[in-house]
Amino acid sequence: MKNENPSLLIQKYINGTASPEEREQLLNWYRSQQPETVEWPSARETEEKQVYDRMLSNIDRHIDASYPQPVPLSKWYYIAAAAAIFMVGSFATVLYLDKAAPEKVQVLTYKNDVKPGGNKAILKLADGSELVLDGATKATFAHQEGLNIARISDGQLAFDKQPKGAQTESGTPKYNTISTPKGGQYRIILPDGTKVWLNAISSIRFPSYFSAGERRVEITGEAYFEVSKNKQMPFRVISGQQVLEVLGTKFNINAYTNEPQINTTLAEGSIRLNRINTSESSILKPGEQAQLKTGNSRLAAKIVAADLDEALAWKNDAFVFNDMPITEIMQQIERWYDVELVYSGAKPDLRFTGIIPRNSNLSTFLRVLEGSGGLKFGIEHKKVFIQSTR
Repeated sequence: MKNENPSLLIQKYINGTASPEEREQLLNWYRSQQPETVEWPSARETEEKQVYDRMLSNIDRHIDASYPQPVPLSKWYYIAAAAAIFMVGSFATVLYLDKAAPEKVQVLTYKNDVKPGGNKAILKLADGSELVLDGATKATFAHQEGLNIARISDGQLAFDKQPKGAQTESGTPKYNTISTPKGGQYRIILPDGTKVWLNAISSIRFPSYFSAGERRVEITGEAYFEVSKNKQMPFRVISGQQVLEVLGTKFNINAYTNEPQINTTLAEGSIRLNRINTSESSILKPGEQAQLKTGNSRLAAKIVAADLDEALAWKNDAFVFNDMPITEIMQQIERWYDVELVYSGAKPDLRFTGIIPRNSNLSTFLRVLEGSGGLKFGIEHKKVFIQSTR
């Protein structure tokens, strides 16, 4: 940087006294390819967070014009986008930015944009027939015998409330399945009043009426439940190698088959979790997450403290990432935007922390990730190209 000492520019940027020309000069220096050591005024331990907050505030104002505001959640999250975030250690006096020039890389562009997913699902009936729920009305189901639809609207299908003591004919339930495609989501109210949210590439199999003694459903993919209380009829959820038993509670299950484990996150109530064909079981408390390894593992679930904001973000129309690997973020992008991922070279070993509204167009999402550094993206039709620049 020729015009002004970087340290002075950084200090002005933090204090809010930098002119538009000085701000542009600082950003140009940050984007430069030359490694540079910057002297940083030492900060006492009590000042560290205050300095960091001021810098984040300035950075946020710089990116507000380009990116949507974060969804307010209960935890303190930062969007790392569009500029460097300089971390100040209580004993650090030097900030070293390693901006070594990358190798020659392919030029990537956004040749088109991709809209976010929406309310899309298919209902498969017990007789094998299928009904598309996108834009369907109650009249759509008028000639379907034994299908007790109360209402359908705004991405939600509600079944008639099950009469007390009702059972299916001959004690054999007739099962229906609702499934979402890539880029789809849907909400269901089951005959017992239980509410279910389905994420993309997910499904739930359930009976038109629950038999006496239990309420049993099967899911794939990801689903959030608010289970209606009924002590006489425990609610059981089967997902892969796992069975959950609850009486009345709120929880999320992430059981995608291409993931190495099933994550069950409890928001309210209590859950008993069992691995199928073993005697291993665990009890979950609110704010905990059970992590059950899939494949040939026979181990009991590992219980850890849950990040509820991150685990339930999709149900609340947001993406929340707390130091999440980029590869896992890209899997969520693949499901929600119905795109194919194409990596150039090795998959990047990077992490990201931030909040992005779930209704953002794909280009907005990718530009936020690009702004955090180390990545370049391109879009062509339904393909997303990912390239590491480090």
